[in-house]
Amino acid sequence: MNIVRYKKHSKEELIKRLRKVTLLNSSEDKPIFIYKDADIDLVDVSVPSLMPAQFYKLEYAINKIKELQKALKKQKLDLFNTEGYLSYQTYESDSEWNLLPAIVEYQLEKDEVVYPLILDGLHRVALARDQKLDKIKVIKIVNKLIDFPPPAFANPKGWEDVRTVSSPPESRDKKYWRFPVEIVYKYYRNFNSAFENVGKPRK
Repeated sequence: MNIVRYKKHSKEELIKRLRKVTLLNSSEDKPIFIYKDADIDLVDVSVPSLMPAQFYKLEYAINKIKELQKALKKQKLDLFNTEGYLSYQTYESDSEWNLLPAIVEYQLEKDEVVYPLILDGLHRVALARDQKLDKIKVIKIVNKLIDFPPPAFANPKGWEDVRTVSSPPESRDKKYWRFPVEIVYKYYRNFNSAFENVGKPRK
């Protein structure tokens, strides 16, 4: 992978766009802006503290993240320390891509514990763990729209529950779902509603 051009976008622009993120299945007529009134910040967070909310990571995705990290280093950019977000294009694709810091939603559960759930960027956090990084910069979101919590709970055993696979498992086996699997996608945050080519659920 080789980056042919890139542009840095500020923290302020990042937060402004995040407030335009809608729920995956909300209608165009009545969009639900999931982070409109949320507390959003860009902060350095301890890598071990970040909780996975899915039971797998993809070999292919890990390899692509490693390639991206190398390509960014050639441009003197740090995969784990962007001050806002990055738009870039590679020689290998005509598409523009947006690279956001990992998105972490802080969710208060019934046990009165606040779990920092990784909503987007699990493979990057997994790579940070493999590289023994102490802290990385993440988007910290404390959501006030309580009717639409994240679709899954934190893994009961944390990273012990995350296995490396070549293809995604069946939907029912992907996560520790908060809701019946038939309706969970209506709780997904559609980051592509405000950004270009950002992570989305794999059905």
